[in-house]
Amino acid sequence: MIAKLEQEIRAAYPEGLTWQKTIPTFHPENSEQASDIIRRCGKHGQKVFIAGFGNSIDPVGDPFAALLVIKSDRLNYLKNVAAADFYITVGAGYPLKEINHVIADKNLWLPFTDTNYPGSAGGAVASGLAGNDGDHIVPLSRYLLSLTAVLPDGSIVHPGANTFKSVAGYDISRIFFNSWGMMGMVIEMTFRVLPASKRSQTPHIALLPSNRDNIGRQMRESTPLGEMCRKLRDEFDPHRLLADH
Repeated sequence: MIAKLEQEIRAAYPEGLTWQKTIPTFHPENSEQASDIIRRCGKHGQKVFIAGFGNSIDPVGDPFAALLVIKSDRLNYLKNVAAADFYITVGAGYPLKEINHVIADKNLWLPFTDTNYPGSAGGAVASGLAGNDGDHIVPLSRYLLSLTAVLPDGSIVHPGANTFKSVAGYDISRIFFNSWGMMGMVIEMTFRVLPASKRSQTPHIALLPSNRDNIGRQMRESTPLGEMCRKLRDEFDPHRLLADH
């Protein structure tokens, strides 16, 4: 980690920087802190790795020694349960399997929290979590309504704004699904939830293994989504600040 940047971070956020198995790790508590750190990293040319709970990729060892890891573990909040409108908003560090526990008394249900996925909601989105219901592949993105994220230039975006929509109609929330931290850092997300009465009528979802290679293929594909990924990365991360280990 660049020494001058370390001094800046220690001065600005005395409790925010730790060392996880010798790797410098920053733990933002909100989007503003994440934005500030990413902007500082860009100014100093410090490479960054975005991490969740470390279930899919544990940032340990030589490949990460020169990086600053930004981890979502302190974004573990429940922001809103809108029972009448059937949605819930949580921080990226909120455990996915805890969601049904907190919405059960509202007679609500999110199918993916009945699976054995052990990680965070943000990690589930970033790793492109998907399952099989016996007949079809079901991606978690089916229930993803919106999110707040920090782009590689430090911009804080809230999907749905017209300025971040492509002519093909894809909004930026789809860019972050299966992005593995290469497009920016998810801070919080809103999921569509179902009435609890649907639970008995809905097939159980068996999780499929996550595949980090998918983002590389997506970036190369001649599809509207692939094209949008490339354009956004070229515009907001031309120097490849976000590492792809």
